[in-house]
Amino acid sequence: MELHVRHLRILCAIARAGSLNRAAVELRVAQPALSHQLRRIEQVVGCELFERDRRGVRPTRVGMLVLARAEAIVPAFDELERDFRPREHEPAGRLRVGWNDSAMTAALVGCLRRALPGVSVSTRADMSRTRLLSQVARRSIDLALVMMCGDRTQTVPDELEARVLVREPAFVALPATHRLADRSHVDLADLADEDWIVSSCGEGCRVVFREMCLAHGFTPRITHDVDTARDELVLGGLGVTLVQPTRPARPGLVVRPLVGDPMTVQHILLWRKDSPVSHLASGRLPRALLTAYELMAEKNDHYRRWLDERRMAQAVQPFLPPDTGVNKRTA
Repeated sequence: MELHVRHLRILCAIARAGSLNRAAVELRVAQPALSHQLRRIEQVVGCELFERDRRGVRPTRVGMLVLARAEAIVPAFDELERDFRPREHEPAGRLRVGWNDSAMTAALVGCLRRALPGVSVSTRADMSRTRLLSQVARRSIDLALVMMCGDRTQTVPDELEARVLVREPAFVALPATHRLADRSHVDLADLADEDWIVSSCGEGCRVVFREMCLAHGFTPRITHDVDTARDELVLGGLGVTLVQPTRPARPGLVVRPLVGDPMTVQHILLWRKDSPVSHLASGRLPRALLTAYELMAEKNDHYRRWLDERRMAQAVQPFLPPDTGVNKRTA
């Protein structure tokens, strides 16, 4: 007999349950059969893995070593199994992706094309996060990549899944000739007298933006309300605007972090639980997107310096990304 993943599952179940009876219930097998299986596993290992007494079972020293390995192997194998399900679980022909203003959209399309080479990927832009969520729920699109301002949680119907891919700080874009352009960080209060350029379609972002400015002692003077071309207005000296930190550099325009990181931007992936692409969206796709995002960050000097500062100051992970932040509700 050789050890297989199913044997490691048995050991993990016994350790969790603390007794063979409870483990047998969890595994849906008879207790004598489970005891026999455990003895066979112990014969392969060459020693006892659990001590038995009237209260149940507990791992021996060797058992703890084996369990430490098993608890790492079993979840990894489960993830591998999910990622490489048979091809009939993959979307056929065409995959429709919706997005609003996320800088990760191109990375998402690239990741999908590499993961599903036989599938055509099309995109649909809609600046309304609410409409995108509705389109996923109605199956009008298969996936949505949405950007949301602030730390609020995204509420989704029960039939949908959501994953916060990245939480990042909002930066400010200034003309290179601006009086604050030579600063490494800009205090929001120093921008109180500026003309502001905002997106007319940034659902919820305007509220978060106003609240942020009020907290810093001023009401923002919004003089340009636009869907696109914010960079051009900044370059023309017509105002300043908030941007995502991965925004590529342009001649005549500088991007700077704000002191204290007063606004957070979230990038969220949405899909239906019963979607053919669900196994990909819940498995390797977020990891591939995070890798692509980190490469984007490294290409931007201002963001790379910001991340390096956080790494040095905190000596922990960079400002990237917990898996939480999503609430459920009944549709």
